Amino acid sequence: MSASHFFSKDYFQARDRFIKSINELKGQGHQVSHDTLTLDCKGPNQENLCIDIATIGSIDSDNLLLYSSGIHGVEGFAGSAIQLSVLEQIKNASPIADYCIVFIHIINPYGMAWHRRVNENNVDMNRNFIKDHQGEPEGYEKIDTFLNPKSVPPKLDLMFLPRGISLLLKYGFTNVKQWFAQGQYTRPQSLQYGGDALQQGPKMILDWLKKNLNNTKKVFGIDLHTGLGKSGYDTILVPDDIKEDKYNILVSLFGDHVSPLDPTQGVGYRITGDIHSGIVKEFSSIEWLTITQEFGTFGPTTVFKNLRAENRWMQNNQLNNEKDIMNHWSRKNLLNTFNPNNKRWQQDLISRGNTVFKSVQEYLSKLD
Repeated sequence: MSASHFFSKDYFQARDRFIKSINELKGQGHQVSHDTLTLDCKGPNQENLCIDIATIGSIDSDNLLLYSSGIHGVEGFAGSAIQLSVLEQIKNASPIADYCIVFIHIINPYGMAWHRRVNENNVDMNRNFIKDHQGEPEGYEKIDTFLNPKSVPPKLDLMFLPRGISLLLKYGFTNVKQWFAQGQYTRPQSLQYGGDALQQGPKMILDWLKKNLNNTKKVFGIDLHTGLGKSGYDTILVPDDIKEDKYNILVSLFGDHVSPLDPTQGVGYRITGDIHSGIVKEFSSIEWLTITQEFGTFGPTTVFKNLRAENRWMQNNQLNNEKDIMNHWSRKNLLNTFNPNNKRWQQDLISRGNTVFKSVQEYLSKLD
């Protein structure tokens, strides 16, 4: 089966295929449960938007694999494809007995359905899992006018590179990267906005976990992303304050793909309010090991330029019809930035997605 088979044309096809796959698993004798968390926002044709959570194996198991996708909407095309391919592999294996797997399919369905990275409130959901939604990096104000121009984007932005290079020379690449990416909670129309409160999706997910993880002792979390790094190469991003013993476990599993979320040491950067740090704080009695599997697409300049153009269009257009807004060139560029229509890239994604997943399965099966 080719890798491109797993990539869906839109959120609704991806969701239908996910539900079909878990139903097929159930029909084959696997222990499967499925919960639907319905949001109060709609798709382009007024369709319901839902977060689907599927459990394979017994939720009462001591050990659990938490496997999530689509927290950054448009990245959900790739995340869903990997999850669908993994489900295909599980269909061909014996029922899981030593641990359970919890799939969270498309945390941000609004973003995937409307081809945005953020949710319906312009919130970056991977900056939202936090209790104190206040403040911004000390340098964000210095770069805000460049990040968030108050006009619609021109197709040929002649000032983008000169202004960007000027800021990098003035403040340094590492500083600008960190100020931009960390997450800010004061500018609702600006990039990397983490919200002024916990959003409905994160709240529903945390409530589900609180209801179901009563007997869980250890969790290995994998959150799927695209955008950073060399095209098709997956970086295993880990917290920069991770303890040495846990870091060594991850290196033994994933080798030199492992990289800390430190702006001075690789493609990553420190962030606030990410899904894993937020969940870990809520479940301090559980032992956690978490990674972000980040697949590169294009160079950082292209990724940032297209993020900036799409948000600039969204905040400054004068249109009233959401579908007309969606059809703008900047939205199409954003979709391609995080979901390239490239068969080699798709093949690398599916291959490495399955490799990492299987490594974690083997690790969990050996735990006491």
